[in-house]
Amino acid sequence: MERRKIFVASIRTFCLVICIFQFYLLTRNYLRFDVRKEVTNYIANEIEIPEVRFLIPYQFAFDLNFLRTKYKSSFDAICRKFSDKDDCDGYLTNSVLFTKSFGHLLPLSDIAEHSYPVERFINKIHWSESSEDPLETGKCEITKKASASYLVLVLHCLDSSGLPLKVSRSRAVVFNSNYLLNFRLNATVMLMKLVYPGKALVEDSSLHTFAITNKGKQPSCAIRFTKHTENLLPPPYKTMCKNYDRRQVFEECLNNKSLTRTGLLSFATAVPLDKHTKLHFNSPYLNQNSSALEIYEDCLALVTQPMCNSVRYSFQMSTNLQDTASGNEQIKFHFMATSEPDSLTESKPDFPMFDYLILTGSLFATWFGISIMGQLISVSKLLCLTFDQRSTIDVESLNKEPVTRTRCWT
Repeated sequence: MERRKIFVASIRTFCLVICIFQFYLLTRNYLRFDVRKEVTNYIANEIEIPEVRFLIPYQFAFDLNFLRTKYKSSFDAICRKFSDKDDCDGYLTNSVLFTKSFGHLLPLSDIAEHSYPVERFINKIHWSESSEDPLETGKCEITKKASASYLVLVLHCLDSSGLPLKVSRSRAVVFNSNYLLNFRLNATVMLMKLVYPGKALVEDSSLHTFAITNKGKQPSCAIRFTKHTENLLPPPYKTMCKNYDRRQVFEECLNNKSLTRTGLLSFATAVPLDKHTKLHFNSPYLNQNSSALEIYEDCLALVTQPMCNSVRYSFQMSTNLQDTASGNEQIKFHFMATSEPDSLTESKPDFPMFDYLILTGSLFATWFGISIMGQLISVSKLLCLTFDQRSTIDVESLNKEPVTRTRCWT
């Protein structure tokens, strides 16, 4: 009898250990918060137009007479530094270095008041949707921003909901020779970035190209792009995303800390011209000190988490030169439909809570189900024994004779 009890206790202990171990494995796998990614490639008929930024060196964004008159000593000194000529009427050997050395001297008020108007650079846009100019209808807008080195032209096309404007792929292919939109940039030298909202400046991997017009030649840039959308999961999942605009947080941090410590705007940002009108930018060359590095690292620490919902674009650009009359040099841009598919990447829990609850419930149901069966058997045996005992007493009281007991369970 004692051996039987020990054997039963051993079986119960073993079953309990197995149950606890299985529950531990389920819980451990759930608490790892692993993520699996599902990628969907698709070709949408409605193509989203990204934000485009043109960076115009300040040498070509102003009337040189104004710059030479108001900033004569600095202007002449910088010209002599980067050119063998005594003045800057001609092209400089390195206009990018010139504008980086000169741009931080300009207050935002002068940039807003004396830089060329937007219409001088881009006065009309043609697109595939209709013959109307989206600049006139308000569907596309061009705004000016300022940085320490460049006048920044921001072209963004939005619908009535404030989302990026979409144009028809079919109409572009059938009616407009595959062009989504095209326009001419009236600038001698420019840098171009096709950016997507939300990327922090430190890791901006958007297309960054340089173009310059030569006398009697007109560059023509054909740009094809595809959209890549990624949706991540917030903590505690391993993607650890955050709902914020990385670019905005990063640039605001740089400017706020720079204004607090130096009284100047950060050279690594671009700001609207209607803000900080009397302020200057830090110089990218004179700012190599511990304070600038500390500010940069502090702000960088704020944007380490990826965004939960982000969009990026991949670009391909081809350029060719066309002959044109002297004095009519412009840069032509054609945004074209591409046959490459867009992509949607969605992060999903590898072991979601719903599955965890189902498997845990099944586990406990299995083991507790066995225990309940055992309890029912015990109750049945007890009832049988009680019934047998009462039947024996009744028979013995009537016959006064011993009666053989009948067992309910064999």
